[in-house]
Amino acid sequence: MSVPEKVVQVCEELIISDETLRRVMDALDHEINLGLGKETNSSATVKCFPTYVRCLPNGQEKGKFLALDLGGTNFRVLLIDLEGGSTTAKMVSKIYAVPTAVMVGPGDGLFDHIAQCLSTFMHEHKVENVKIPLGFTFSFPCR
Repeated sequence: MSVPEKVVQVCEELIISDETLRRVMDALDHEINLGLGKETNSSATVKCFPTYVRCLPNGQEKGKFLALDLGGTNFRVLLIDLEGGSTTAKMVSKIYAVPTAVMVGPGDGLFDHIAQCLSTFMHEHKVENVKIPLGFTFSFPCR
């Protein structure tokens, strides 16, 4: 089955040259560096905030881990059980809606909502009294 000529013509406009791709890459790298800079963060187009990652995974991790992901309309909580030295992992997760009023309201309401969802999840999975490492992805615009 051949691709119609019109589709080929439209798609040709979407092909990016190596030179253009390099310019985009350099511009993004520049903006990220401005976002990471202490003096330039406030005026940067791409805001970057510090991370507290202490080391990279090596495949030997073992035990239970919590992962939180806050997006625009949903908050996801994951409980991951790693066996160490294995490619298998057990994972349970739950998605909680973030009500519009919470999403656009003050930060106190948002973090109260996150805390309540996390508490509920941990109680449901019987880990509320267990000390568990936690990672938090906050992909939510805020001021």
